[in-house]
Amino acid sequence: METFFTQVTDILLKRYTLYRPSTGHSELHLVCYSNGRNYSRAEWFWSPHHLQQWKSIASAERSQPIIINVNGSNFVNRLVTSGKLFDGKDFNVRIVPVVFQDAGVYTCYLEQNLFRTIDLITVKVTAEPSDAVTEGDNVTLTCSVSNVIGSMRLVWINGDGKRVGEKTLTVEEKSPSLVIQKAERGRGNWKCVLFDQHLPRLFVPYYQKDSRSLDISSFTDIRIIIVLGYLVIKLAVALGLICCSWRMNRSCRNPREVTGNVTNNSNEAVAMQTLNSDPDLRDQNE
Repeated sequence: METFFTQVTDILLKRYTLYRPSTGHSELHLVCYSNGRNYSRAEWFWSPHHLQQWKSIASAERSQPIIINVNGSNFVNRLVTSGKLFDGKDFNVRIVPVVFQDAGVYTCYLEQNLFRTIDLITVKVTAEPSDAVTEGDNVTLTCSVSNVIGSMRLVWINGDGKRVGEKTLTVEEKSPSLVIQKAERGRGNWKCVLFDQHLPRLFVPYYQKDSRSLDISSFTDIRIIIVLGYLVIKLAVALGLICCSWRMNRSCRNPREVTGNVTNNSNEAVAMQTLNSDPDLRDQNE
């Protein structure tokens, strides 16, 4: 399970540092609000770096819905809103899920006033080869951080809870990362930990699976299917027996009437045979 510290806050400057893993379950909530007056316009800007050009990613006019200004760029359909109209105070959007390239600086403006600045740092883990191999084979694990702010370290922890790699990052590094060569598969869950100012800010797990090992849930699913199939067969057999019993009871419900009909039919057949064999009776009958 992912656990991470969400933010470091400078109240006076309204500046936040957020940490997010690049996984399918991570979200970024961009919250901008005013405790006082209402504003006629609000806008969120994003830049992958302080020195790069700012891009407007969302904007709104009071009493109007929030407009997404992505236009097929970095965020595509991952930038969503609450669907509510901008009330002049709360201007909130979300990025779901967060990817590694979402790192950068986010700023919120209410009219011409800068209200919020967020520094987003993202971390991802990769493995080579990425496909499942058998237990005992080696894999190269890489933990990468989007950018370095202050004093940062990356630490790899294996499934036994031991530190197997550690690196202090520098701002000059273009691709700050920590690589573990020949990490043995099947050794449990690995974790990459990002430290900032000697405090753990983000834990990013990496789950290794052995291709020869079967998940317990798979056995559970198979067992459920077998039991359900057995119950269906038993139900079909029971319904068949009930149907046969019902038919037999129906045919034997009035045995006297059936016997009487059989007897009458037999007597009529004997009488017809006697009539045909005796010419006198046949002539008399005619």
